[in-house]
Amino acid sequence: MPEEYRIIEELIDVLEDENSKDDNIRMKIDELQQVREKARKELAKVGQELAPLITMPRQEAIFLIMGYID
Repeated sequence: MPEEYRIIEELIDVLEDENSKDDNIRMKIDELQQVREKARKELAKVGQELAPLITMPRQEAIFLIMGYID
């Protein structure tokens, strides 16, 4: 299971627990935001590495639609 989904499940568990403290909720929110930011940076890096390999407009269109490049 990807790390993001694990954290989302943990955040849901914390939210469903009526005894959860705000600090616990904030900790999980921060953790999720950090993981998503890391993924955005990795995606941007991969997109830059992929760009020189795209040789045809059809390939570029497919990768653009899939969100691998901008």
